[in-house]
Amino acid sequence: MKHKKDKNPIVSVLLSVYNAGKYLQESVESILRQTYTMFELLVLDDGSTDGCADFLNHIIDERVHLIKRKHNYIATLNYGLSIARGRYIARMDADDKMFPTRLEEQVAVLEADKNIMICASYMQRMGGGDVYNSGLKGKIKPFAHILLLGNFIAHPTVMLRTDYLRAHQLKYRPKYIYAEDYKLWSDIACLDGVLYIIPKPLLEYRISEGQVSRVHNQQQIETAGRIRNELLNFLIKKKYHCYTEHLKMLFKAYALLNENKLLDDEYIFYGYYKIFSRIYAEDEH
Repeated sequence: MKHKKDKNPIVSVLLSVYNAGKYLQESVESILRQTYTMFELLVLDDGSTDGCADFLNHIIDERVHLIKRKHNYIATLNYGLSIARGRYIARMDADDKMFPTRLEEQVAVLEADKNIMICASYMQRMGGGDVYNSGLKGKIKPFAHILLLGNFIAHPTVMLRTDYLRAHQLKYRPKYIYAEDYKLWSDIACLDGVLYIIPKPLLEYRISEGQVSRVHNQQQIETAGRIRNELLNFLIKKKYHCYTEHLKMLFKAYALLNENKLLDDEYIFYGYYKIFSRIYAEDEH
């Protein structure tokens, strides 16, 4: 399949694939069943060796494009970002399935408000009723301080504004592998980007033994910790009226107590989250 340039899709669906086995076909079929049809599907085969994408050769649909790459997950994702022709970029994983109205609902949100950079949703465990990433909803700005608590934005549910990514030269960063999405959200948040969360599941999420969060759990935790520290330093240094010096002094006290094992990291991040929440609330009034 060649990547044709004769049509202009509104959405580019980036579906990363690495030895996805029997799951990929279900995932692709869920995308092709979308109520919103003005999309291109870029299947980014990241050096698979199991022939999982072979079935695509029998699909007669000019919206589907198979791109084969050498195995390098971050480079493959960034290549997808670079060739996407849609106004919006929707992320998708090979072992998940979209609900039929996902693209339609996310496009509607982004079309209605040009200031929204990220549109995400909740997701539901496949075969069960468990709903993940629920709680926050609607338009959220700012959201950098919320990311201090961890990554609450589910990567495969996200739709992004393409021109915003390119204008700010935003992409996935190799040194943050296994938490590359968390870093991208934090970069957008630090640029005062706006997030919108649709408060219902638009994706079915498969739990499997081969997931990054299981196979590379420790490295993911360490990388996420680095991102949280960078975010905190950014927020402290940012000018907040008369509070900047106080926030710096508090950090020194927290760091000293942390070194002496009197405070753990979670307490510190949560403490700053509460402080910034109140500062933002004060600003709104």
